[in-house]
Amino acid sequence: MSVTAAKPPGNGLKNGAGEWLSGKAPRPRPTRTRTAQSVAPWLLTAGLVGVVLVSILILSFKNGKPPSIRQLTTDTLSGSGVIPIAAQVAVTPLSAVDRANLLIMREEEKLARDLYLEMHRLWGASLFKSVASEEQEHMDAMARLLVRYQLPDPVGNNPAGRFVNTTLTTLYQSLLQRGRQSVDEALKVCALQEEINILDLDVAIQASTPADIRTTYMELRRDSFNHLRAFAHGLELRGTAYQGTRLPQQTVQTILHGPMDRGFMLR
Repeated sequence: MSVTAAKPPGNGLKNGAGEWLSGKAPRPRPTRTRTAQSVAPWLLTAGLVGVVLVSILILSFKNGKPPSIRQLTTDTLSGSGVIPIAAQVAVTPLSAVDRANLLIMREEEKLARDLYLEMHRLWGASLFKSVASEEQEHMDAMARLLVRYQLPDPVGNNPAGRFVNTTLTTLYQSLLQRGRQSVDEALKVCALQEEINILDLDVAIQASTPADIRTTYMELRRDSFNHLRAFAHGLELRGTAYQGTRLPQQTVQTILHGPMDRGFMLR
């Protein structure tokens, strides 16, 4: 007796579950089409971004070479890239106190840079050079504020150790003389300079009204905390515990036992 195989239905194909397919074409699912109303905002945004980037490229080609991707995404936004900083001139007038503090802080950051570079020249420790490079960034940040608020730059082309502010001149000479005695003294005077800088920044922050100036001062102070920790740690590696001389000792200990804080770049 023979068994006749059942005729497979449809097109004779099976699906993944082993079931016979009917052979009928599946009914297509309706697809949603993005309406012009939902697409329009994206096109407008893309158009605006394109106009900004083209403008940036035109300005950069006029000034020499085209900007890198990093410049387009960071330097341009910070005001240090291809967009002329003069375009960011502030319209809010500054108080006399704010003007004086900006000028002093510009030179005080130069004092720190000059001092640390000289200590590196004398003793060769890379720590001095590393912190000096960050002080240069602080100087640049202060220079941008001076341009924005249309204030004269007291630094100009002054060489290392020369300052318009006579108080800073006296301080620099005093710290330099002590730092020439030994590596330990060099670390101590650099830490002392950071203490002085923290005190002056505290005063400037309390007195400042414009938000951009206050933010810059707070970033400078955060870096001064880090620098104080670095110099104190250098002394500890040489067997000497750092003792604060300008800040209260409790404040110094709080700073020294705090973590390094990278914050955001001033560049």
